[in-house]
Amino acid sequence: MYDDSGPSPADGSPPVDESVEVRPLGPTEWYKLGPNPLRMAGTLYVCEVCKLLPISVKNAVYRAIGVDVGQDTTIAPHVQVDPLFPGRLSIGDGTVIGWGTKLLTHEAYTDEWHVGPVEIGDDVTVGHSSSTRPGVTVGDGATVAAHSFVNRDVEPGERVGGVPIETL
Repeated sequence: MYDDSGPSPADGSPPVDESVEVRPLGPTEWYKLGPNPLRMAGTLYVCEVCKLLPISVKNAVYRAIGVDVGQDTTIAPHVQVDPLFPGRLSIGDGTVIGWGTKLLTHEAYTDEWHVGPVEIGDDVTVGHSSSTRPGVTVGDGATVAAHSFVNRDVEPGERVGGVPIETL
C-alpha cells in the first residue's frame, strides 16, 4: 500500500488508490517484481502476437494468460495488454477497447514500481490510443474518448476525455 511519508515518483503523483502496491525497486530491477522472468518473456510474446489475432481467437488467448475478458467484448488490433501482470486486468461484457490502447497494470519510476488492477466494466467504450494507469476502474456504460489518459476512476455512465481525463 502507498505510504505518503516515503519518496514519491519523479512526477509527484501517488498511486491511484490503495489497491495499488508500491514496490521499492529501481526500473532495471523489473525481474524482482514477482513472476518468473522466463514466464514474463513468454507472456510478452503472447501479448505481441495477440495484437494481430482475429477477435474470435484473441479473447480466448488473453483468457489463457489470466486476463478476465467478458463475453461479446471487442479488443481491437494493436491493443497493448500489460505483459507483466495480465491477471490484474478485467474487461466486462460487451465492451469495446479501441485500436492501440494501452491497458497497463504497472508503472515504473526511478525508485519504485506501482502494480495494481485495471477494471473495465460492461458496455464500456475506450477510444483508440488511450492509456490506463494501474488502480483505475472504468464503470459500466462509461465512454473514454480517443487519446485519453485514464488516471482516475471513471463513474458508471460517465463520459471522459483528455490528458489527464476530465468529464465531458
